[in-house]
Amino acid sequence: MMTLTDIKSVAPAVFATSPSSKLSNRYSFVPTFEILENFEKEGWEVSSATQRGKGQHALHEIRFRNSQLPKVGDTLIESIITNSHNGLSTLDIKTGLFRLVCSNGLTVPTSSAEQYKIRHSGFNLDDVKRVTEDLSKRLPKLQNSVGQMMGRKLNFDEKIDFVKKASEIRWFAGKVPVSLNYEELLIPNRQEDNGDSLWQTFNLVQEKFIRGGVEYVTDKGRKSQLRTIKDIQASNRINTKLWELSESML
Repeated sequence: MMTLTDIKSVAPAVFATSPSSKLSNRYSFVPTFEILENFEKEGWEVSSATQRGKGQHALHEIRFRNSQLPKVGDTLIESIITNSHNGLSTLDIKTGLFRLVCSNGLTVPTSSAEQYKIRHSGFNLDDVKRVTEDLSKRLPKLQNSVGQMMGRKLNFDEKIDFVKKASEIRWFAGKVPVSLNYEELLIPNRQEDNGDSLWQTFNLVQEKFIRGGVEYVTDKGRKSQLRTIKDIQASNRINTKLWELSESML
């Protein structure tokens, strides 16, 4: 778990004491540090923190874990908080899964877990309790989805179809390189992903698309490789779409 010093070194905006001076007086400032303190009072611990851009007002994300919540398959439940102090985003609370075998975080879309869009008007212990209670209520649904993915076996053609659709998600508005080798994308990085289940296929593809390193040749003939997705919003978008793709194959 992260200490306050750890968090400050990677996400200084968590500790901002005032909003951007460019905002009007109508903007209601919600300090992320107060949210963090409220979560900790309810037994949550910070597992990771990140920030997009520099300064005290940039978009940032904190992932919390609660030891009282059980694991879902081979993953831990997380609560994900994103916030900014520049008026460019609302306070956003989502559910996430952290897969232990690859130290990789997923974002669960609203189809499987409640997503809170909270305007900057305050956040207190009651809100944290509401989030915790909601997660507890929705655990059976998450467990069911993961369990079904673990039990769903894919044949070779289904795996290739999954990778093709996943590639369209990864490239978003861009064109998927013709040279992209879909079969190579299915080669697992570790023994735990060596299998035919939808859960294994989803996780190995998600990890490669988020962490990068996959080599390919651009349409202009240049050698290239996928970069690590560090942007908070892009990572959450890809994670969410890949989860929805997986659920569509159940």
